[in-house]
Amino acid sequence: MSIDSKHHLRIVGFKTIDFKSKKTGEPGQMKIGQCIVTSESAEKGQQVLVGELLMPRHLNETPIGEYLAEFELSVGTDLRLTARLTNLHPYNVSSPRSALSKEVDKKAA
Repeated sequence: MSIDSKHHLRIVGFKTIDFKSKKTGEPGQMKIGQCIVTSESAEKGQQVLVGELLMPRHLNETPIGEYLAEFELSVGTDLRLTARLTNLHPYNVSSPRSALSKEVDKKAA
């Protein structure tokens, strides 16, 4: 049973990592989203977190922007629980771009 599986995040950029498959030896690529997440708790107040998010293949063409991200829990070969991105839903599409997004674009230019 999942109660809260959606989280607001802003993707501000991407990087691509080339690799060679251990199983097949074929070359491949992983796309990593550079993200800003704002969280709030009673103990710590509001926090801005910056981190990377592995993009699943079906989301590789996702543009920079704000999203509600859906995650599901999975168990790795080391038996550790991890969250895996399953879907992205555009967030606040009808409103003007945020000041932070504009500032990021200025610095990138």
